[in-house]
Amino acid sequence: MEEARYYMFALLSVLLAAVTAYSVLRTGQYFADKGQKARALRTSLIILILTGGVSGMHLLGMEAVSELGLTDGSLLIPMSLYALTLVLLVWLFHRISQMLAEREQLKELAYRDSLTGLFNKNGMDHFWNHCKPNEQLAVLYLDLNRFKSINDKLGHHIGDLLLQAVGGSLQQFSCKGKRHIFRIGGDEFVIVAKRCGYSEAEQLALKVLESTTRNYKLERHELFVSASIGITASQGRVDPVRLLKEADSAMYNAKQLGRGRYAVHDQAHVIQPVSWLGSPRAN
Repeated sequence: MEEARYYMFALLSVLLAAVTAYSVLRTGQYFADKGQKARALRTSLIILILTGGVSGMHLLGMEAVSELGLTDGSLLIPMSLYALTLVLLVWLFHRISQMLAEREQLKELAYRDSLTGLFNKNGMDHFWNHCKPNEQLAVLYLDLNRFKSINDKLGHHIGDLLLQAVGGSLQQFSCKGKRHIFRIGGDEFVIVAKRCGYSEAEQLALKVLESTTRNYKLERHELFVSASIGITASQGRVDPVRLLKEADSAMYNAKQLGRGRYAVHDQAHVIQPVSWLGSPRAN
């Protein structure tokens, strides 16, 4: 009878370990695509689950010892099972941690542009899906001037080097939780700034132009490359399609005014050009 009871305690300990491991896995999966606060909550919950699981297993082991009055010799089997269960739980936690890390790495690869290291179109879609409905946003749509000509004359390798250089210049304007920068294709980049109105967006556009409109030394070539930027801002409900369309339209208007400029799409839906304070040079 006593042997059957401590086997029952051992079985309960194994089941508790399995439930604990499964709970940790499900918690990690549920909060994997959430925000920073949710990930912090995930870590706290996982710690609580593991603490509860190990504590429960310890109590089961102590209960078996105290109630059954096991001697040192008869403790061998249940304590071995108890230790084995602990080892199994640690291994499962390690494996789950590896799986979650691999998941995060794969998600990072899916959301990042391999050439520039900036977020790609998938990253932008993810951003819009997790954006607050009424958040104040400014969208800056940036396009390099005469990029196709550079690609055609000097080759795609030089074009890629130019994109990497521009992407590196844009990285400095990234601010976690406030500004996000995306390369959405070719030589087109989008900056989305949170809690930013038209005035702040224009100041940001000037800084971006000052950083990106310059000479680039690419292997044995030295090129002067300029950029054009279109600006718009959310008004009430965030509509990604409208914002990108307005910013793109404003960017084309800036191109028509001359290189190294930006144009603003104002609240009355009228394109208003604003010249860059510098004097743009020809490519």
